[in-house]
Amino acid sequence: MLTGHALTLALVAVAGAGIVTGLTGFGFALVSVPLLLLVMPPASVVTAVLVIGWMTSTVNALTSRRHVEPRLLAVLLPTSLIGMIVGGYALRWIQAPALKLIAALLVITFTLLLAVRRRPGRPPGRRGQALVGAASGVLTTSVGLSGPPVVLLMSAALPDKHRSRATLAAYFALTSPLGLATLLLQGNAPSGAWTAAAVLVPVALLGRFVGSRLHRRTPPVLFRGLTLGITLAAGLGGLASALSALLGRG
Repeated sequence: MLTGHALTLALVAVAGAGIVTGLTGFGFALVSVPLLLLVMPPASVVTAVLVIGWMTSTVNALTSRRHVEPRLLAVLLPTSLIGMIVGGYALRWIQAPALKLIAALLVITFTLLLAVRRRPGRPPGRRGQALVGAASGVLTTSVGLSGPPVVLLMSAALPDKHRSRATLAAYFALTSPLGLATLLLQGNAPSGAWTAAAVLVPVALLGRFVGSRLHRRTPPVLFRGLTLGITLAAGLGGLASALSALLGRG
């Protein structure tokens, strides 16, 4: 059970992550996981973050459901499920640091390419969208980095911040339970994680409420900058983690 300074750090991490999620529709794990790992075991962090992220994303999706693009979700979700299965096998065949390095480099490259464009690029067709869903699924179960491929797709396909935020929230609300089911089936969901999640969920929802209020006042240009900035931070964090692990083996 979290107590003292550990509890304080966890509450701050989750509150900040909730604000980011309310503002952008994604980014909960990107913000919360690095800090929670300082005070909780990895398996507990993954379980708790999935539970909390599921709650915050579901609230976001429900409150902004009229902006959700169901046709895009209908393309992404089936291939994402297939990708999760493939990612599980990839995790067995390829060392995790190598997978993280590949994912981080891809995220950084595509984020920078998208950032230097004055306008969002031409959105991919259904085949391209299906590939994005598959990539997100593979990264979900292999390196835990499901967000960036979908975020980059939304930036191009749904430049309107309300539609992008709502559709992202719906995507994560639908895929998070699948991740939890996988953890449960594998026996990787410690009982203490559920207790921690129960304590942290109200704080995350409060942060989401604050972020949602900020979202209404955020200009589209700033919203796009935040989206690219958070995605780039995820790529750089993954790169640092991968290089640290690879060099440590050397």
